[in-house]
Amino acid sequence: MENIKHSILIIDADSVSTKMFSAILESKGFYVESTDSGKDGMNLLNKGFDIVILDVKLPDMIGTDVLKQLRHKFPEIIIIFVTAYSSVETSVAAVNEGVYAYFIKPFNIDELLKSISFALHKKELDNENKKLVHNTALIYKISKEMEGLIEMHSILQLSLRYLSQIVETDLFAILRYEKATGKFIFGAIEGVDSDFKNLTKRYFDFDASMYKKLVEEHSFVSIVQIQAKPQILEYFPLENPKSLFVFPLMLGAEIIGVVLFAGNKEFVIAQQDMNTILTINSEISRCINNAERYLQVKHDYLGSVSALVKVVEGKNNYFASNSEHVAEFAVRVAAKIGLSADEIELIRFAGLLRDIGKVAISEQLLLKKETLTNEEYMKLKTHCIVSTNIVRSIDKNGKLTPLILYHHECYDGKGYPEGLRGKEIPIGARILSVCDAYEAMTSIRPYRQPLNRANALKELKSCAGTQFDPEIVDIFIETLEYTQT
Repeated sequence: MENIKHSILIIDADSVSTKMFSAILESKGFYVESTDSGKDGMNLLNKGFDIVILDVKLPDMIGTDVLKQLRHKFPEIIIIFVTAYSSVETSVAAVNEGVYAYFIKPFNIDELLKSISFALHKKELDNENKKLVHNTALIYKISKEMEGLIEMHSILQLSLRYLSQIVETDLFAILRYEKATGKFIFGAIEGVDSDFKNLTKRYFDFDASMYKKLVEEHSFVSIVQIQAKPQILEYFPLENPKSLFVFPLMLGAEIIGVVLFAGNKEFVIAQQDMNTILTINSEISRCINNAERYLQVKHDYLGSVSALVKVVEGKNNYFASNSEHVAEFAVRVAAKIGLSADEIELIRFAGLLRDIGKVAISEQLLLKKETLTNEEYMKLKTHCIVSTNIVRSIDKNGKLTPLILYHHECYDGKGYPEGLRGKEIPIGARILSVCDAYEAMTSIRPYRQPLNRANALKELKSCAGTQFDPEIVDIFIETLEYTQT
C-alpha cells in the first residue's frame, strides 16, 4: 500500500455493487479492499486507509454503530455513506459524525468519483494547513528558545531537536565548516547511537561534486534514491542508507556549516518543509555566529584576566601556578563525577579566576606572617566578591560567577559570603573548595611550611561533612591516587 497514492476501504453487504465499485476505483489508480463485515472492516482500518465507503445495512452490525466507532478510532478518515434505505436516523448520524458525502442507491458512479476527488483535495489542503501551522509554531519556538543562547553545544542540539520534528528519518547532524582548512568538523548529532568521541576527533569529507555544490555553489544536495553510498555517510552508523539531504548553513555569502538528513528508508522533503528548514537554518546560522563571536570575546577577555591572575600570583612566589593547579584538580574531579563538557569548562574557568579579586588586596596583607586581625580577615574575604564582579561581564548565562562567589562556603553552613550549606552550594563551588584547600595545604605560605600529601589528605578527611562535601572529598582522593599511580 505504501506506493499507492490513495487507498479506499469498502464496507458493504452488496457484493455486486462492491465488485463494481472496486473495479472502477482500481482503474482510476486507487488501492481498494472490501468486506461485508463491520467488525472485519474495523480491523482492516488499522492498515491506514484514506477513505471508507460504508453501507448502512451490514450483516453483523448496524452501519451507524460502525460509523461512531470508526469516527472515534480514526477521526481523520474520510467517510462516505451509501445506502438503499435512507432514514432520518441515518441522516442525523451522518451529520453528527462528520460524514463527507451521503449517497442513496442506486447512484451515479461519476458523482461518487467526483466526491472522492473533492474529499481528497480537501484533506490535502487541511494537511498542508496543519503542517503550516505546525512549522510556523516550530520556527517561533526555536527563535524564542535560542534567544540569548551562547553555548555552541546547546545551540546545535536544540537546532537538531526542532529539525527532527519536520522530517521523519533516522539521522540528523550538523557539521561546522572550518574556513582555514576548508574542511568540516563535528557539531551535533541526533537520531542514532554514535561514538561521539570518534566523531569529534575527525574531519568529515564530502565527495568532490557534493563539496562543490555545498561550499562553492551554496546549494543543497538531495539524493532520494542512493545508488552508491556517499563518502559523508561512511562516518555515521547507517547500515544501508537510502536517502540523503544536505543543506548549507549560510551567513551572508559564506558557508559556516551544513545540516544533514539521512535515512535507511527512502524519504522526500516537501516544499513547505523545505521552506521551514531554510528559515530555521537562517536562525541557526545567526546563533552560531553569535556564539563564535562570544567565544572570541571570551577568549580575549580571559587572556586579559589571565594576565591579571599572573599579576596576582606574581606578587610573590607563594601563589605561583596556584590557579592552574586548582583548575587542573577540579577538572579531574568534575570529569570523574560525570559532569557535562560545558560544566567542566565552567569549573576550569572558575578554578583559574576564583582568586582574581586578590588584585584588590594589598601585597602586605597577602604576605602577612602574623595572625590576621578581624578587620584584615574581613578584607581578605572580600576577594571572592571582587572576583565575581570582575568576571561577571563574560558570564552571559550566570553560571560561572556562582562557582567563584561560593567557593569558600562550607558544607555545614559556616563559610562565606552567604553561609550556604550542603547542596545549596553549587557543585562546582564544592569541587573548587576541596581542590583549593588541598593546593593551599601542600604549597608554601608566608605563615607556614607545606603539608605533605598524606597529612593534607588526612586534613581533608577530618573536615569532610563540615567544611567540605564528603562525597567530593572521596572522589578527589580517588582521583589523586589514580593520577599518581
